[in-house]
Amino acid sequence: MKRVLCLAITVVVVVAAVITDAVSQNQEGELEVVVEPEEDQDGELTMTDGSAAGGSTDKVFIPTDEWQTLETGQAIPRGLHVRMNLQTGVKEAKLLDDNEEADDANAPDVAEGTQQQSVNKAVIPLEKNDSDDEAAMDPKAELMRENIIEALKQIKSEDGLNPEESIEIAQERKKKLRTYEEIKENFDALNIKIETDVEILTKLMNRYENAKTDKDRASLLEDLEYLVHQFDNAITFVDMGGLQQIVLPGINSTSIDIKQKTFHLLGSAVQSNPKVQIASVELGLVESLIRAVTHETEVSVARKAVFALSCLVRGFPYGQQVLVQNGGLEVLRKVFDRGDFQTVPLQLKVVALLHDLLIEREEAEGERLQQLRLFKLDEQLAVGGWCPVVSSLLTVASFDRRDRRYDMGAALKNEMPLRPDHDTVDKVVSAMSSMVEVCRYQFFDTLPLLRHLAHTYDDLAYKEQFQDNDDGGHALFKGLAETIQRLVRKIGLRNEL
Repeated sequence: MKRVLCLAITVVVVVAAVITDAVSQNQEGELEVVVEPEEDQDGELTMTDGSAAGGSTDKVFIPTDEWQTLETGQAIPRGLHVRMNLQTGVKEAKLLDDNEEADDANAPDVAEGTQQQSVNKAVIPLEKNDSDDEAAMDPKAELMRENIIEALKQIKSEDGLNPEESIEIAQERKKKLRTYEEIKENFDALNIKIETDVEILTKLMNRYENAKTDKDRASLLEDLEYLVHQFDNAITFVDMGGLQQIVLPGINSTSIDIKQKTFHLLGSAVQSNPKVQIASVELGLVESLIRAVTHETEVSVARKAVFALSCLVRGFPYGQQVLVQNGGLEVLRKVFDRGDFQTVPLQLKVVALLHDLLIEREEAEGERLQQLRLFKLDEQLAVGGWCPVVSSLLTVASFDRRDRRYDMGAALKNEMPLRPDHDTVDKVVSAMSSMVEVCRYQFFDTLPLLRHLAHTYDDLAYKEQFQDNDDGGHALFKGLAETIQRLVRKIGLRNEL
């Protein structure tokens, strides 16, 4: 029994040894490589794997039909059959056989002598030279590029459309748009005509010449005034002869309505428009406006004339010089000689004009300042009797009889009303502040009234801050109180000097 057992163990050991030897013999395979080498500067071919780096290439490899070992970094010619042992790292090369030249990638296993070995074969393309065809693109790179382009095409816009769909929709919309000529033809078919501002101005001016009644002319003047508010339209109006054709006849008209609307039209056209201002001065409209203020008995028409005159000379030194040279300040001064209450709005217009002219001199610089100094407006105001009339207007503004109906107790007791005209007080105080350097002691008599007004507006501002519906009254009253207090300090300083 023991003999049989030992015999069985011996058989098993022998079989295992045979199997192990067979397996190890099969694993001793080699990697056979068909290399497409890279040409170096000398016209020879060199292996470009990592082991060749830094190696010597002095010894040239001479291939034969038999396998020969390659040294590290050794240069080899083109078209050899190269293999490498994966276990030892030894590289061998030989000339290609006739059947291997046809297709190296599909070559059968190599037989050497009588011994058959298990050989693995691979084709390794090396990097191409700069002399190779650079136009050829890597298939993988080309495929990646096509995929990227296709992915970009699939990107949706904010409205959920891809670029192609967006382009199609844009083209469809463009087809639906019509040109200006097509739109004009469509409106002509509907008896609706598209006109430019120049065409409208031309039509209105022609209609004004052919108008039969003052009512029609007044309506046309309103339409023209609306158009000449625009800077370019005002210049076009002048270039088309509007001042000679419409403004001059309107100023000399006997109709009150025509005069008012003509002055309004002129003021809108010349305001902050140097070219129109120059044309108006050269046409003599400053003198015409001065005469209108002098001889016009209707206060509403005189107010419109002062409005046009203010627009014509503000910001225009040459126009102010013409105003002073033609006695315009004396004419405006005589407006305050009218004792009726209806002239107060006209007087405020004149005061506002003086205030603007004085402020313009304070802010002017350079050449404009030199032009404004040619005619001494400060001296004209000082010797022209302007200081007392402006301060008297403050009294009128503070004791406005229109406000007495709101305070019957004050009216019966002949006391100061509780509600002064805030807008009038603001305008008069502003004018006095700009004139205080000229008037010196003439404003001293108004100090008690100014202090009273400052106290009144301080009280009103204090009450307004507790109101639920704040409509800006607190800021208005507080600003007026501070302006009056500054004026009081300036007048008191001048009096001490």
